[in-house]
Amino acid sequence: MKGKISMRAAWALSVFAALVGQASAQAATCTPQWSGSASTNTTNLQNAIQQCAASGTSSSPGLVDLGSNNGISTAVITSVNLASNIVLKLEKGFTLKGSPAQPSGGAMLTGSSLSNLTITGTGAIDGDGQDYWPAAVGQNNTARPKLIAITGSNLQIGSNFTDAGKPQSIVAFPSSSNATGNALIIRNSPKEQLVIESGSKNVTIDGVWIYANPNRNASGDDLAPNTDAIDIIGTQTAIIKNCLLDTGDDDIAIKSNAGGAATSNVNISHCVVGGGHGISIGGQEAAGTTLANPGVSQVTVDTVQFSGTDYGYRIKTDQTAKDSGATTGVTYRNTCMRNVQQPFLFTYAYASGTGGALPIIANVDIDNVIATATKQQGAIVGLSNSLMGVPKSGDTGIRITNSQISGGKAFSVTNGELQLGSHSTAATTTGSNGQVVQVPDSGTTLSCPSSITIPAQI
Repeated sequence: MKGKISMRAAWALSVFAALVGQASAQAATCTPQWSGSASTNTTNLQNAIQQCAASGTSSSPGLVDLGSNNGISTAVITSVNLASNIVLKLEKGFTLKGSPAQPSGGAMLTGSSLSNLTITGTGAIDGDGQDYWPAAVGQNNTARPKLIAITGSNLQIGSNFTDAGKPQSIVAFPSSSNATGNALIIRNSPKEQLVIESGSKNVTIDGVWIYANPNRNASGDDLAPNTDAIDIIGTQTAIIKNCLLDTGDDDIAIKSNAGGAATSNVNISHCVVGGGHGISIGGQEAAGTTLANPGVSQVTVDTVQFSGTDYGYRIKTDQTAKDSGATTGVTYRNTCMRNVQQPFLFTYAYASGTGGALPIIANVDIDNVIATATKQQGAIVGLSNSLMGVPKSGDTGIRITNSQISGGKAFSVTNGELQLGSHSTAATTTGSNGQVVQVPDSGTTLSCPSSITIPAQI
């Protein structure tokens, strides 16, 4: 009859519609073509990102596949904007490299309010920062670009993710140098290398090797200044694991955003730190000095090795508005430190000035740590009007258990208190060389290797 279709035809149309819908729901794979031009490469990569983002979803992200083509294994770009619902995968042997024409105050890979972004693979992201470092040594030049600076939710960076963002097997850190073949390499940024910016949440960094020149000149200036490996700023819930860090400033810096978001629920595990300033909390970034600091809380660091760093664990705060937020609920455990200049430094006097609330560092537990110092075992530096580590209602202060710290000058406590096991100690001088802080409590003592090997940078 006219205007009607048979049941067989209707069934065929329904199958066709389902197949069309399935095809349209399948995310694209986008492969940019490379040339010898940074401008052309930047345009092609940006177009590939936009194409894949248009078809990607949270459950089926678009795959931007970066590998060698046209005989090119190193593609130079200036700066691109990342997008939500994509996987940016760098194939083994391929390098995405920054151009000297990068934006002075921006980042090579950037993006804000992103969601469901994965940066993965076993290739390299190289900032080519060697051209920027010499003029910045000792100058703290803020005009240099960062390498990766992003903000958003459900962000994944590292080699331990498949194209769909699902975990693979754990990279064998820190027991071997498998980083050279199994990690996503992020290296040689002009300034900070991987920055998770304020307002982010649910971030996982797993299987990365991040490095820059970790050395200093005769004056003590970093030769790759301000090249923090990982900065976590104003972020809720971040996991950092299976990482090898060897850089020219903080290896991991955990900060709140003065005038903005606090940082909480950060877990760091199974990392090797081979150069730089160690793992720090505090030392904020802010546009002005009158913005209140919302603080950092609930940080756990577990199963980490340090070799030859300036510091192991550092908490830095002061009375300025941007740096005076409270740091509470911090646990450091199962840590080996070899030839670290100062394994611990907790200070209320990171910078001079006033204008903020009195600083607070409370509920800090150090457990199962074996450390050898080359200068001083550690220091607690409080203020005369704000003592550090003295337990208040609901606080445990600063406590060391099941640990041994040897070498260098003795652990010093100024305007504060340090609890060793069930006992507290207070001191005002640095003491003499050779004193050992040993707390043989009932826990199991960690077994540390006699040396910690850091793979050569490539």
